[in-house]
Amino acid sequence: MPRFLNCPTLASLPFTVGVCLLMAACSTPELAAPATSPANAISSLNFDYRVGPGDVLRVNVAGHPDLSSAPYKQSIPGSPVDGRGTIQLPYIGAISVSGMTVFEIKEKVEQKLKRYLKRPAADIAVVEFGSKRVFVLGEVQNPGMFILDRPMTALQALSLTGGFTGDADRKQIALFSGPIALDNLKAFDATTLEGAGANFLKSNDLIFVRQRGAAGWAQWARDLVPVLQLVSLPVGTARDVALFQDIRDR
Repeated sequence: MPRFLNCPTLASLPFTVGVCLLMAACSTPELAAPATSPANAISSLNFDYRVGPGDVLRVNVAGHPDLSSAPYKQSIPGSPVDGRGTIQLPYIGAISVSGMTVFEIKEKVEQKLKRYLKRPAADIAVVEFGSKRVFVLGEVQNPGMFILDRPMTALQALSLTGGFTGDADRKQIALFSGPIALDNLKAFDATTLEGAGANFLKSNDLIFVRQRGAAGWAQWARDLVPVLQLVSLPVGTARDVALFQDIRDR
């Protein structure tokens, strides 16, 4: 969820379970406001990610490595989700997991393990994201990561969150399409069907709904960073990181 004009571009610097959306010190009349406060934004984030083909899950059955995911790459345990949306587990065999959250998969795996164990305890984690996904964060009811399983516009992605909060600024919504770079930022008005809101999304696109009536964008960027650290996306160059840190520390 994102930003502005006349600023340095942010290149790429991947990391695993966290992302920094970086902003450089610039002014922009359009996206000049802070988002939701970090504490509220983080506590309200609900990443009920739904697994899809191409993802890799790690299934760990407590006390029973023989029932857990086998190594799939360089001795790293994992169970790839195939094109049919299933994973393979020892003894259990094929399990359909596509469209399910890790919590739902956990319950399903534990239910099947009851054939072999009295009190099975399974831990499920997504270790690789292969599915196409988009992120919608900020002032929406259920911010998080969503599977891009069909052609979808930015406005349609917003509808997946259950709607805006009462504090949402619906007229200045940020869309990052492509690497997290200022050149890739587009702002749109959700009250109209025109503009960037009608753009079809690509994998890893990120939408941010800021808080209505917020102050300058430096404050907005400062509030946004902790939220984006929960997401997995490429971020910027060392130069832009330094500029952003300078803004954040003011």
